[in-house]
Amino acid sequence: MPVSLNFGMEMPAWYDLYGLDADARQDEPGIVSASKELAKWIAAENQAGIPSERIVIGGFSQGGSVSLYYGATNRDKKLGGLVALSCWLPLHEKVIQDTSSAATSCSVPILQCHGQSDPLVAYDLGSQTNSVLRKLGFCNCTLKSYPGMGHCSGDREIRDVKSFLETCLPSTAE
Repeated sequence: MPVSLNFGMEMPAWYDLYGLDADARQDEPGIVSASKELAKWIAAENQAGIPSERIVIGGFSQGGSVSLYYGATNRDKKLGGLVALSCWLPLHEKVIQDTSSAATSCSVPILQCHGQSDPLVAYDLGSQTNSVLRKLGFCNCTLKSYPGMGHCSGDREIRDVKSFLETCLPSTAE
């Protein structure tokens, strides 16, 4: 899709981006649409017999942001967890104001991972997102930081995600 931040050039994206700072204009219709698409995928997994508690959603950058937005605005299904890599919670002010998003899923674990040298999505934005998530009532929210890491993933981060998934989704084999 064309992305405004990328001078309107086509690139893979969940929604349009106008900027990557906390005060940047946000594509609310695009964010909501992406979250609804994610809801359809989760519903399809539920229809296939996978309970929501065994579903962990997550992503990197915009993908992580869509996952956080979905988790913060869809409290009717308790997910197994959320993984948010180098991202932020979009539309966080509206999410905070929306009383229907009142914390009912404190037990949903969230793993946030963010490089301290991220030149695109500043580490401070990730840290602020962690504070917002706690304000929303997510009490099982961990922020892992990685000194020297930019807007990318690293081996330590991948190991942390693996450990998180093993904790959230213990084996059901007997």
